[in-house]
Amino acid sequence: MTRLRTEWITYMLDGMEDYNRELRLKTGMDLSGLVMHAFGISPEDYLAAQQNVSVAVIPITQGEGIIGSFSQSVAAIVHSMGFKADVMEHTDVDGIYDAVRTGRQILFFADDARYLAVNIAKGACSDNNYATALGFIQVMQALMKKHGLDMRAEKLLQIGYGIVGKEAAVILNDMGVAFDLYDKDRTAVEGFSGRTLSRKEEIKNYSYILDFTNEGEWLTRELLADDILYVSPGVPYSMDAEAAAAFEECAVHDNLEIGTAIMLGQCLLP
Repeated sequence: MTRLRTEWITYMLDGMEDYNRELRLKTGMDLSGLVMHAFGISPEDYLAAQQNVSVAVIPITQGEGIIGSFSQSVAAIVHSMGFKADVMEHTDVDGIYDAVRTGRQILFFADDARYLAVNIAKGACSDNNYATALGFIQVMQALMKKHGLDMRAEKLLQIGYGIVGKEAAVILNDMGVAFDLYDKDRTAVEGFSGRTLSRKEEIKNYSYILDFTNEGEWLTRELLADDILYVSPGVPYSMDAEAAAAFEECAVHDNLEIGTAIMLGQCLLP
């Protein structure tokens, strides 16, 4: 996963209520609603999981080390969804030992290469790359539905064909959603069988955009159509300050929340 910076995520520690309220206004769902929709979990089964499943977040020191507030932010996201979630006092293998010893069913942890959730009781595992792709596609579907649109009846643009972008392309194809693709690296899209854009100026021709890039402030107001609906997990955010302000009401972006929620949901499945 893209390595986060502490200043990008500390707002989550006491801002999840506002985050869920804003997501609900834009899409009709908060994070819990998104998870239930994405995986077909009934409200009754979700309530039972809230009451019976506990989560441990384990700080990992491998590689470049612990990102400040990362583990606490993950716990805050999970807690906002109605689940018991704690950051383990110890790190690495000792933290895993603590989590298992205290009866935690789902474990979250990340190093420089991968961010995972594991349900040790069910032998289930969720990778953040897949979960982020699925989560933001589900958000786009909900955002379009809120505007009276059927995602399968419209042409989307996907920006970015890296690790998460490739996961998203598979999901979109499986869903039967038509989309074109833009990546500034022309060699990155050589294996893509659909239509690709050769110039970033062509982005303006699309009203529905899934952005899976991780370069900050390259997407300007002039590159975007006036009527866009836009979702992005990009870290950092692609839009510059002017574009972000102009499209705030019709865009969904976060650094960690949606992917983490989907990881939890995937680990709840039988």
